[in-house]
Amino acid sequence: MKSLLFLAMMPLLNPQSLLPGCQAKLETQWQGDLLTIRGHCLNPSKLTSSLRYELFTDKRGESGTSRNTQGGEVILAGQLDRVLSQTTINVAPADYYRVRLRLFNQQGDIVAADSLIHPGTSRP
Repeated sequence: MKSLLFLAMMPLLNPQSLLPGCQAKLETQWQGDLLTIRGHCLNPSKLTSSLRYELFTDKRGESGTSRNTQGGEVILAGQLDRVLSQTTINVAPADYYRVRLRLFNQQGDIVAADSLIHPGTSRP
């Protein structure tokens, strides 16, 4: 009976929530003064992973201040690279901007992150 109970509880244990080797990556693409940012998650393991993500952007310059946070939940199959979120900001060379992508496991712990900072001259 004990072994049946243990097997019945196995699906409740989620080793995938540790996201072994999961990688966060920011991809950028310029078109004139527009900067498009894509937040990726690469799951190099063979296991399917469940995670929560947050893409935060903060831009400050002569034209003002802009902040944006995008987030959500995703189930990512093993050995897959997926775009989680995308945003575009208008940036002048003197503008300060910061971008942060964070990936969280089911317990809310950060398991991977990537960031980008352009100090500009309009630094906060």
